[in-house]
Formats: sequence, C-alpha cells, structure tokens
Amino acid sequence: MYLKSLLICLAVFIQHFAAGTKVICYYESWNAYDGYNPEDFDASLCTHVNYAFIGLWEDGNVRVEDDSLDIDQGLYKRVTDLKLKNPDLKVLLSVGGGSDGAAELFSGMAADAGKRGAFIGSASYFISTYNFDGLDIDWEYPYENDRDNYINLLEQVRSAFNEHGWLLTVAASADPNGYAYNVPRMNEILDWINVMTYDMYGSWSSYTGQCSPLYASSVEDEWERNTLNLAAAGNNWVNAGASKDKLAMGIAFYGRSFTLSDPNQHGLHAPFDSIGVGDGAPNYRQICENYDSWTRVWDDEQKNPYKYSGNQWIGYDDPDSIWIKTDYIKNNNFGGVMIWPIDGDDVHGTCGMVQTLLKHVNGALGNIDCC
Repeated sequence: MYLKSLLICLAVFIQHFAAGTKVICYYESWNAYDGYNPEDFDASLCTHVNYAFIGLWEDGNVRVEDDSLDIDQGLYKRVTDLKLKNPDLKVLLSVGGGSDGAAELFSGMAADAGKRGAFIGSASYFISTYNFDGLDIDWEYPYENDRDNYINLLEQVRSAFNEHGWLLTVAASADPNGYAYNVPRMNEILDWINVMTYDMYGSWSSYTGQCSPLYASSVEDEWERNTLNLAAAGNNWVNAGASKDKLAMGIAFYGRSFTLSDPNQHGLHAPFDSIGVGDGAPNYRQICENYDSWTRVWDDEQKNPYKYSGNQWIGYDDPDSIWIKTDYIKNNNFGGVMIWPIDGDDVHGTCGMVQTLLKHVNGALGNIDCC
C-alpha cells in the first residue's frame, strides 16, 4: 500500500513538473529608454528570457538594432546578467521579429548557402560574446516558397548549435495551417515552439475582437471559432504534428484598442473606424494606469475582459484572465507559457502588486504562493 501511494505521488509530481513549467519572457529592449530596465524584473519569475531583437543584414549576418543601447549601454550583458540572480535562468537572443522587411531578409538568407553560413557564424559570435544560451528565430510568417528553406535553415543551425549545447526555438503564428510550416520536422529539430496566440483581432479586422482570447465567441463565424483563440490554436498545432510539450502558448501583456463607429455599439464584433488609444496596442500597465475608470465587461465565453468609454474600446488580459489561461495551459500539458512582453506588466507596481501579471502566471502554475 505504501509503495502504491508513493508511485501515485511520484506520477503526480512528474506530471506537474513535466508540463507547463517553462515561463518564457520576451523583453522589448527599446523600452529601456522609458525606464523599464532588466534590473527591474524578478529573475526568479521566468525560466527563460528572450532578448528582442537583433536584426539581419542582407548578406545574412545578424545586425545590432541599436548600438547605443545594446552595446554602449551594455543591455545585452545586463539581460544575460540576470542569470547571476537566478542561476537556472536561460537567456536567448531573438532575431527578426515583425519589423518591416524582416520576412524578406529571412527568405533571402535561408535560400542562399553562403548567407546561411554568415547567419550561423555571426549569431554564434553574439551568443558566445554576450553569454546567451541560444537563439530564438522570429521568422514569424514564412510563405509557401520558403517551406524547404525554412527547414534547411533550422537543420543547419541545430547542427552548429549541438556542439555548444545551445537552445534553438522559433516564434510562430497561432495558425499552423496558414503559413509554410513543416510542423512534424520543426517538432523534431527545435527545443520548443513559441506560439503567438495573440493579435487575433486588430486594425486589420472587420470589427472589434479580443487580442488573445482563451476560447471562441458565439458571435464569431466558423473559421474564427476554429482559429482565433488559444484553445483552438493549441489543438491545431497538435493536429499538424507538434507535441504538446514542444508548444509554449503565448499570453499577451497588452491589448488591442479600437475607435468605435457608434459608441452605443460597444460589444464584440462592433464596427470601428480606426485604431484606438495607445496606438492601437496599449500594454497592461498603460491600461491599468490610464483607463481604470472605464466600464469593464467580463466575457465569460472567451474568459477575457474588455473595456469601453465613449467611442474607445480595448480587449485585453488582466490578472483574472491570465490566471485562467495559465491554468488551462498547465492542465492541458502544454510545454509552457510564452509572454509578450514582460515589460508590458505593471513593472513598478503603479496599480498595486509589482509584476502582477507575471506573478499570476507563476501562481497558476504553482511556482509561487500568490494572489
């Protein structure tokens, strides 16, 4: 009886710590100019930090985005020095992102053997020089003619990194069927895949909608219900050939805002004329600091709140929705939580608890006693 109880406890322990334990925190380096520095963050609340971003030159070499910030002010090193506070922390250098021209640069580099070599060599230099633990490739939207080259690039980077023990990950669309992903091969090559389960609605949409909902809404059409939420995206990636433990599901520390066409229509799928406050993408700290008095509505279908005031509307995540979403990721045995961006949190505790969203993530995972 004792042995049986011990084995049950061991199984529960393994299940708990084998799934949902990674907390991957993207840091937007440019926000250091506004006083959101790596030293402000509790390094124990992340298992991995991804430094966003380093760029690309046309010849395939990686390119420092901001010499003054990244090099002269030592931001690369200041981020990797977080490992002095948390020896278990791993810090990856993220290359690319959603900047204009990044997709074309990746496409040209991946198609050319010489440029691929330059990319691997220069990325390896920065990883070694600044004490990073690996590379996160943010070639977010490869298209059909990139399919084979995308995999060739990942294979060659993986081969070069193996001798150093460096990590290799990617950021990828929430919709694995919408872009040129060879998901089974990615699953074999990569340490994990950061699934960008956010930006489900925005300025490109036909009506208002949640940035990062957990579930579908009854007001959505069939494609939207089957695509534009975290639960559907996770299922779609698994059905495409990914292992759950290789998927880090994205959580947004920001929202999407809209200027309503009619202030009296302020629900989901309401018509809008343009983006709203915060340049259409206010982060959580801006929302809690500036729009606390707005009307808050809890959408129990999607497990997310939204706010409105006059002709302004924001769909976003707050501590309640973050907890529910993280609990879903843990209980469904995904590989972890990916956060964009960590500096979008209430870093200085202006609205209450310091780093409240990140603490709710860790609380829901059982990593800390919180909230």
